[in-house]
Amino acid sequence: MNARLSLLTLSVLGAAASPAHAGEPAAAPISVASAPSRWRFGAGYAPLIGLKTEFNGLGNFNSPFSGKPTGGGVNYNYDDGFVHVDSSGNLGGETWNWGYDGQDANGMDQYSPANGGSIDFSITNSVSNGRTSEDTSADLGVELFAYYDMGAVAIPGLKERGATWGFRGGLHYARVNVDSNGSVAADLTTLTDRFTLDGVIPPPGPYAGTKFGPGPLLNDSPSRTITTGGPALVAGSRHLDVHLTTFNFGSYLEVPVTRKFGVMFEAGVSAAISSGEYAFNSSTTATGLGTQTGSGSDSDTTVLPGFYLGLGGTYQLNHAWSIQAAGRYQYMDEFDLGANGSNASLSFDSAFVLSIGALYSF
Repeated sequence: MNARLSLLTLSVLGAAASPAHAGEPAAAPISVASAPSRWRFGAGYAPLIGLKTEFNGLGNFNSPFSGKPTGGGVNYNYDDGFVHVDSSGNLGGETWNWGYDGQDANGMDQYSPANGGSIDFSITNSVSNGRTSEDTSADLGVELFAYYDMGAVAIPGLKERGATWGFRGGLHYARVNVDSNGSVAADLTTLTDRFTLDGVIPPPGPYAGTKFGPGPLLNDSPSRTITTGGPALVAGSRHLDVHLTTFNFGSYLEVPVTRKFGVMFEAGVSAAISSGEYAFNSSTTATGLGTQTGSGSDSDTTVLPGFYLGLGGTYQLNHAWSIQAAGRYQYMDEFDLGANGSNASLSFDSAFVLSIGALYSF
């Protein structure tokens, strides 16, 4: 009897353990939820602002003549006259082979009767120090970026708030397109040679003597002064076009403020591949001397190292999507181009990237 009860009990337990044998569906297997991904990927609109472009080396104006060492027996040529060796070989240190306009480029008389009389001759060139600057922003800025979560921070006070840290990598593109058309000023340098007349009264200018003369005699060895003045007026246009592709890599610290909103601090290094072109044309006018034109162009591709510091806020929409607004200070070395004496420099000393974008995690 007891053996029969034991067999019956085993049969009932076996049927309960195997419901499929009783015509019931099999129990579903127990599933274990997978761990959330450590990765978040994002994209956004990210303009680059606070740039500064400086154009310098403007105002190229060159006299066709150059100052020769002072001393007798030399052929001198000036913007407003000449003093040459005459047929006598400047006998007695004097020559009649000279000429002058009467007035210099500033409208001042070249002849002065003081101390026996003298005539001033001059050569004027520009310093080419005209410059102008433009506050600049990028025409276009977009970026792709990713975060990798390394887990909770070990800093007391932040760990209890659920703060986490990790690494950030990003790729940012911006185009900087700058046009400058304003007029600027450049300084002029004037070399002035003074030749004495020793009481001879010259004919009124314009006057031109000859090699074989005769004519009023002028001492052939001058005294010299060089002064800086002007200015010259520089008109024209300058154009700089730069494409910036910047790679960023660093770390971040994210501190939750509410269940859905958190603040993120970022810092790291950057390197920008900068490809640009510079072109200019200018017209430099020196009063009384005329106008000279100049132009040039240059292009180059180089790598600009730098660093960034950022602050942002992230709002969680659901388990997969969030939105982010951020700003970061983006410092990099200057980008410089030069052409025919003129230079263009793009400075990142006060550059910021302002971004708004979306993040996706899975």
